[in-house]
Amino acid sequence: MERRDFLKTLFATTGGIIIGPSILAACGGTTTSSSTGLIIGTPDSPVTLPLVGEPIADGLTNEGGTIEILNWADYTNPEVIADFEKAFGVTVKQSIYDNEDAAIAKLRNGTLKPDLIIGMTDTAIARLMAAELIQPLNHSYIPNKTNLLTGLQNPYYDQGAQYTMAQFIYGNGIGYRKDRIDPSELAAQGYDAMWNSAYNGKLAVIDSYRDTISLALLQAGVTDVNSGDADILAAAKENLIRLRDATSPKVDIISYQELPAGNRDIAYMWSGDILLAPFYLPEGTTADVLGFWYPDTTITANDFFCIPMTSAKPVVAHQMINYLLDNDVAVKNQSYVGYQPALTSVTAESLINSGVIPESLVDAVVDDTKYQAGKRITSLTPETDALWNDVWTTFTAG
Repeated sequence: MERRDFLKTLFATTGGIIIGPSILAACGGTTTSSSTGLIIGTPDSPVTLPLVGEPIADGLTNEGGTIEILNWADYTNPEVIADFEKAFGVTVKQSIYDNEDAAIAKLRNGTLKPDLIIGMTDTAIARLMAAELIQPLNHSYIPNKTNLLTGLQNPYYDQGAQYTMAQFIYGNGIGYRKDRIDPSELAAQGYDAMWNSAYNGKLAVIDSYRDTISLALLQAGVTDVNSGDADILAAAKENLIRLRDATSPKVDIISYQELPAGNRDIAYMWSGDILLAPFYLPEGTTADVLGFWYPDTTITANDFFCIPMTSAKPVVAHQMINYLLDNDVAVKNQSYVGYQPALTSVTAESLINSGVIPESLVDAVVDDTKYQAGKRITSLTPETDALWNDVWTTFTAG
């Protein structure tokens, strides 16, 4: 979700923002330029991406052998991978990435040559497209696309889902220990809880400059989470300093472990992380000690699958996307990963009835209505990105 590249040439065009392709070499760590430029879609200005190359033909035979996927760590259930290998007669090899920027740079210079990429976000697709790193999909291999939430069958960042298929969905909120903080008390505080000195030393925020600065904006009643207003961002900086002084927050992405372990009482976190938290509870501790406050105004997001232009196994890659979008497979995957599949069949009721999540965390489930109502973090212009990074540097330096 983070984009720390500082691009230098910018101009507006219909349906999004395009940044000159000659600048992209400086971002990706290579000297190669792209003919397409950087196209950034937003919910208000959705984009249909230009066709680069042709999708693979219909009805091709599975290539067999080994398919290499580029994935976040622990982001696909090993049992699901084993089931896929058995069903399609292939072997899956994984390469792990922990940062989109670094992964894209390695894709550009050829260090990474996967057949399928799992888990990148809407801000990444602009750079993937600019460098012509991904190929258009052939939807005939992905009939399970109809299982996706309606809003993600035609995403704003890739109208028509020409290059991507959504995978997981999540929203931002506050996870907490219900055995230490009364739910009604937290609901009454709302975002203000993150500034409550009563939680000093027992509180955490997400180690993501866009998410945590957006927290400061939303707490102050500012709903533009992509603001380029210098005064608004200066106020957000002061707000985060106030949070820091009041609560001495941890800044990390391990609240899914630290909350169940009892090492913190409250954390601003992604909903997928709180859904994963019950797996980390000590033996004998029940899941009803965990709670999640989902704000009326918050950020929602998703990630996606895409296939590299250089994929040696594009048929198998399409088949794996389709397999992971199967309703039953997706729930099995979610039971390990924690993050919620972006499928219409995956409801709070279905997850509770199947035992995947406890009833105490029902508010962390994101349905299509919640997704559509959420604010989206999108790519920023270089000047605005610099302002946001200045806020973050000041906050984390304290």
